[in-house]
Amino acid sequence: MNPTVDELQAALLTAAARTPGAVCMCLDGALGGRPGVVLSLSCEPWVSVPQSASIRALDEVSAALDSLRGPRGVLPAAYGWLSYDALRAPLRGPRTPAADPRPFGDQAPSGCLLRAGPSLHLDLDTGALTFPRRREDARSLERALKAALRRPAARAPLGFRSATDRDGHLANVRAVREAIRAGEVYLVNVARALHADAADGDAVASRVALAGAPYAAVLHAPGALVGGMSMELALAWDRPAGVARTRPIKGTRPRHALPAEDARLAEALQRDPKERAENVMAVDVHRNDLGRVASPGGVTVPALCAVESHQYVHHLVSTVEARVPLETSARALLGALLPVGSVTGAPKLAAMDTIQALERERRGLYTGVYGCAFGDGSLALAVAIRTLVLDPGGLHYGVGGGIVWDSDPLREWDELGWKQRGVE
Repeated sequence: MNPTVDELQAALLTAAARTPGAVCMCLDGALGGRPGVVLSLSCEPWVSVPQSASIRALDEVSAALDSLRGPRGVLPAAYGWLSYDALRAPLRGPRTPAADPRPFGDQAPSGCLLRAGPSLHLDLDTGALTFPRRREDARSLERALKAALRRPAARAPLGFRSATDRDGHLANVRAVREAIRAGEVYLVNVARALHADAADGDAVASRVALAGAPYAAVLHAPGALVGGMSMELALAWDRPAGVARTRPIKGTRPRHALPAEDARLAEALQRDPKERAENVMAVDVHRNDLGRVASPGGVTVPALCAVESHQYVHHLVSTVEARVPLETSARALLGALLPVGSVTGAPKLAAMDTIQALERERRGLYTGVYGCAFGDGSLALAVAIRTLVLDPGGLHYGVGGGIVWDSDPLREWDELGWKQRGVE
């Protein structure tokens, strides 16, 4: 029996989770290519910056990305991530991380790049598999795929715990509302970190494979296995064309099994003034950030507060685009945009300071970015939400939500539960 496209995609993700040095990444066509899934084996470490040196991570990763100046090619040339702390540190100066006494949520490197190894491509439209020409590489990939098809990843309960319980999160929401009352901020994304003691690659792969996320990925790097289930595009940068795009998500409703009720929830989300205000505030931050590097008059908003439906939730999603001068460096663009405003709040610096004061742990990879770079330096990066990190200390996962003046603390707690459903 021939496997379906969904079964092939799940097998590629599973193969990456079981194979050190492997990466599997879903490409949604954000840079103009066909939607597909790529599995790369034997990816070589290129850049790895420890958490203790997070202030250096953005510079080192950006310098490596700027060295990619060849032809684009169909497949990525490199994969990796930048943690929230690595992106926050340059914005706050030398006070970070030395002045931050909180523990990290995970032990993953603050910045990581892997050079792509031999790769196969699954076309999601046709189901066609394209293997590399070198016979030995093709056989290695075929063996990994067949093994994953024979034994799919099993899903078992994880037993998450958190240093922030219900009462703690409600208190944080109330504290943000008081900061808004005082005029210090007007939107803050507040999160809690979840931890499980024991897990393996199958625990990560099974959840990523079932999530149905447009930016699903598994990155099996030295020191950490990352399983990304993000539906939020942080940055699609077509470097030769000088176009950058970001798609902030703000506003959430749960899915419902009954189609009529599910449609009602989606419509209620789009009409909700609180949710729309939250999304528009995030859009304003993204517009302002891209405006720092865009050509004059080059920032537009092609879509505002559109509803997108995923496996467990409906979201409000907007699109912000910018014309970027061709000489723009990766450091300039990434430093201007990241961390994205949808996961910090506004004003961005004040929101990040509020996050630091309220959250019990530093975020680590959660709300940073992961993704891939192509041969010409073009980038496709997802926001590291719905993202599992497996390291020597266990399994880690973050959930959060944007808080504005109209936020109801109890409803905000419920929203964290909706976002956690996919990994429990």
